[in-house]
Amino acid sequence: MYDGDLFDDDEFPGGVFSDEIDGGRAGAHLRLGDRGITARISEGRELFISYSDCDLELGGDSGRMVFCRTIDRSLTFFCEDRRFPEALKRAAVGELFEQVDQILTSGNRQRWVSRIGLWVMLVVAVVVMVGGYYGVVHGARVAIEAVPMSVDEQIGEAALPSVLSEFGQEIKSPKALDAVQGIVDRLAPHAAIQGVSYRVLLVDSEVVNALALPGGTILVFRGLIDEMDSTEQLSAVLAHEMSHVTLRHHLTQIARSVGIVAAVNIFIGDVGGIVAIGSEVLKNAALNNYSQVQETEADLEGARMMNEAGIDPQAMIQMLGNLPDAHIPGALSWLSTHPNSEERIRSVRQFLDEAGPRDYSPFDFRLEVLRKILDDAQAEADLNAEQNDEKAADDQPTDEPPTPVEDQQNENGTSN
Repeated sequence: MYDGDLFDDDEFPGGVFSDEIDGGRAGAHLRLGDRGITARISEGRELFISYSDCDLELGGDSGRMVFCRTIDRSLTFFCEDRRFPEALKRAAVGELFEQVDQILTSGNRQRWVSRIGLWVMLVVAVVVMVGGYYGVVHGARVAIEAVPMSVDEQIGEAALPSVLSEFGQEIKSPKALDAVQGIVDRLAPHAAIQGVSYRVLLVDSEVVNALALPGGTILVFRGLIDEMDSTEQLSAVLAHEMSHVTLRHHLTQIARSVGIVAAVNIFIGDVGGIVAIGSEVLKNAALNNYSQVQETEADLEGARMMNEAGIDPQAMIQMLGNLPDAHIPGALSWLSTHPNSEERIRSVRQFLDEAGPRDYSPFDFRLEVLRKILDDAQAEADLNAEQNDEKAADDQPTDEPPTPVEDQQNENGTSN
């Protein structure tokens, strides 16, 4: 009989590492509760790790043992039951989805790596140094913080032409650009990283979307401006996208998209390789395909920026709540690439409750004014295009040959 069959669906055999236990280690029954994991050791004592304080790793002699550590690593639970990772995902109600998926992927890749040749052993050596594949990814995340923002800018600039060709033409209206750039400039001093050169580009498309490129270029679609109810709601989207830039989510996504190669490159500081790989990933993948954890991080960071900039962050809750019910034209929508709005609303509302009220000041312009500027710019562009077409038609040669000079003279009653 498999030992796990002796336990309930939410209880598993395992153990505990802790300096507070005699010998530093003990066997335990691990029970998955609503808020975290409880370990009951033989002496009847119970220890607890909340899901929010849980850092997962994969290891052990079998390569399948899951370690649940506190952030300060003072307490560790471990379990080798094959059912444990999936049960942990269900019990944590989304809090540990990304970490569990990463360690499961890590385990599969480690088993594959064990079957290939000598050159992969060099990568395995790096993996062993940082505690397995998840350790490399974790190390890469730490290394990302040390990578200069100029790398993000290079990736963004390399990918920009392809991104624009995918989504539409730029709207070159100085008044409209200044208005949206003004929102970004008000938020920028409160960003997590200072000195980022944020640049707004307006895209002539009906799709309700906005996206940020690494380094700070933010594309805002005309459809998004038309769909927002207020300037504050537009600022909430912009704050969210700016947060993806300062939290370096693009580099993390690149490492995840191309796997261990990018993770090792970032870890060892191969910046040139990351620029080439990253720009190619952005050309061929959805830019907004972030994890739920990253989306929540960007929501909370964006709400913090709005709060500190004196912009009412309730607008982010309003935007997330109203946008799903709106008529969304086109193939893309900002919310469709940023899903699970109900969970995100709860996170932002909790942040606002903890932050407390403060005085907020409105923007100097309303969205109706910005829409009028864009309508006028479009009308002017259409008129210029029509005039150019007419001029091109007038410049086309006619099918009739020109009248000879001699015939013209004879018609006037003169001769040579």
